[in-house]
Amino acid sequence: MNIINTGDILTRVIAVASGKGGVGKTTVTSNLGASLTEFGQRALVMDTNLTTPNLGFHLGVPLYPKTLHDVLKGEAYIDEAIYVHPSGLKVIPAGISMADLKSTNPKDLNKVVLDLVGDHDVVFLDSAAGLGRESVAGIESADELLVVTNPELPSVTDALKAIKLAEEMGTHVLGVVLNRVKGTKSELSVSDVESLLGYPVISKVPEDKVMLDSLAAKSPIVSYSPNSASSIELKRLAATLVGIDYQAPSAPKGPSFISKIFGFLKR
Repeated sequence: MNIINTGDILTRVIAVASGKGGVGKTTVTSNLGASLTEFGQRALVMDTNLTTPNLGFHLGVPLYPKTLHDVLKGEAYIDEAIYVHPSGLKVIPAGISMADLKSTNPKDLNKVVLDLVGDHDVVFLDSAAGLGRESVAGIESADELLVVTNPELPSVTDALKAIKLAEEMGTHVLGVVLNRVKGTKSELSVSDVESLLGYPVISKVPEDKVMLDSLAAKSPIVSYSPNSASSIELKRLAATLVGIDYQAPSAPKGPSFISKIFGFLKR
């Protein structure tokens, strides 16, 4: 599948959905945005999970004065709710208070997204888990969909529901991101996942212990540990989405066996 040519589209709006919580959807969203920012793209990530938002926590902006909720309630302009992360990534967090849940309608999300068109190259919508009104609104507001799943049956089954929903809405499914791959025998294979979902796996992001450290530091792992295996794969995926030729850094070469011997003899 060729996910390169954007034609005359000024802004691509890509929903990142899973159908199931806990698969790493928000992590994938923030890191794709940070990667594209690093590549010189005008990227923005927006938390469209209106009841249990997490994107702000991932990027250190949970108490930002103006949020998506304020925009939806008509109490702020969209520009007032945009925060610039130290990595350069633009973020629109959602509100985290119970009061934020009142007087907001997910159906108004499409109007907010339209206000972003033209000012950014790519807008990623971090969709809500499950298939409720919020996730439906996020997928419906997007032109394209990335499906994030783990290589285990419950996660893939829920991802299939998200795909079927996108197909009904006419949202183009770009492919599947297989996240937190450990390489164990119990995991579903790429061919298994593709057979179940009917779409290609366009990325396999390995399980990475450093990910927890990057979350604690409120920094995308592509910035926090740019040469880790997961960072390299997430950058490769981001580059593929916009047609950039990304060259992964080469692993540093250690001293040869002969040099080790001579080094030992020189002691």
